[in-house]
Amino acid sequence: MRVLHIADSHIGETQYSKNDPKTGMNARGQDFLDSFKASARIAREKKADVLLIVGDLFARVNPHPRYLYEVMTTTEKLSDRGVTSIFVSGNHETPRTVRAFNPLHLLEHIENVHVAVRPVTFSIEQIDFVCVPSPSNFDEISSLFEALTEEALLKARSQKKVLATHVPVSQAKLSSEQQLEFFGGENLEIRKIPSKFTYAALGHVHMYQKLPHTSMPIYYSGSTERYTFAEEGQTKYALLVDIDSGVKVQPVPIPNRDMITIVDADCSKMSAAKIKSLVLEAIEKEKDNLKDALVRIKLENINSDENRKIDWSATKQDLYEKGAFEVSLQPRSVIVLPTPIKLAGEYIYPPSKELELYIKGMKEYDQITEELLRLGQEVIKEAPERESK
Repeated sequence: MRVLHIADSHIGETQYSKNDPKTGMNARGQDFLDSFKASARIAREKKADVLLIVGDLFARVNPHPRYLYEVMTTTEKLSDRGVTSIFVSGNHETPRTVRAFNPLHLLEHIENVHVAVRPVTFSIEQIDFVCVPSPSNFDEISSLFEALTEEALLKARSQKKVLATHVPVSQAKLSSEQQLEFFGGENLEIRKIPSKFTYAALGHVHMYQKLPHTSMPIYYSGSTERYTFAEEGQTKYALLVDIDSGVKVQPVPIPNRDMITIVDADCSKMSAAKIKSLVLEAIEKEKDNLKDALVRIKLENINSDENRKIDWSATKQDLYEKGAFEVSLQPRSVIVLPTPIKLAGEYIYPPSKELELYIKGMKEYDQITEELLRLGQEVIKEAPERESK
């Protein structure tokens, strides 16, 4: 049997404000949908018997109807080609309350589709797929895992068993899943996974990796799409798993939108002119790599006064004109305080400087900063006169 193992497509995840002109939907959200559809295409092209989706197909329990429609249509096309799909619920689509509805239920009426929203085994061509989905109290997965696995194994009869579970394992190298949702529980120790499986397909951790185990192959496929710039250099994969007398795992790259950081610099003691020159040089150097890419400019420790002198809107427009899909501008400014004076054992700053620091720290005052500073200075000058009267 040939299985295509994927996880963590997070369809419905949206970033940035750009919309796709064809659909009117968030353009970055379209990327997450497209990566799932690309995985389905790989399943067809590689003649997979089973597409195994191990959790977090959707980013939330209430995905947009258009995303649901696209997923259902894609799955129906796979079914028409004779591909069986198994969807295991992850922590993002598993409801936390009894009133909420798991969107995976909408897929279970499609022919050749199996949905695991509770522990269950599906037997396909003499192979048992033992599915352990995320419980509603996902933070307690470590203590619940053994009991959930035993429940899923109740109807398992075949000698060949594939474990499909959405769980954080302590021995895994973590990735962007940490930014998606706070996890307050303990990660599962790998020794708690029973050594009775032919293959263990894991979801939740977004980095592709094989976990160390003495008796069975345990893999995270990783997410199907890059989520943060921490994944900038990562290739995303669908895992083609051939199960016969043994197990052969082949990572198949999934097409993703490029991410590129063109500047990552410490700008301490740099003038606005120097910073601007640095950015322009980087744009010119990388201009051939910007087409349809997510572009990041990361600048640390910029003097707040110098940062205000830079027209970042013009910089972003320049990148868009060179074909960038979207721009993540990350200037981290710092306030350089004047030397304080000592008065009555306490350090204070001149009222005029305190006022300036406050007003410049409030973004909603950007358009009226100068006027507020002028009025503030007048009040500061009048204060001693009023006290003397």
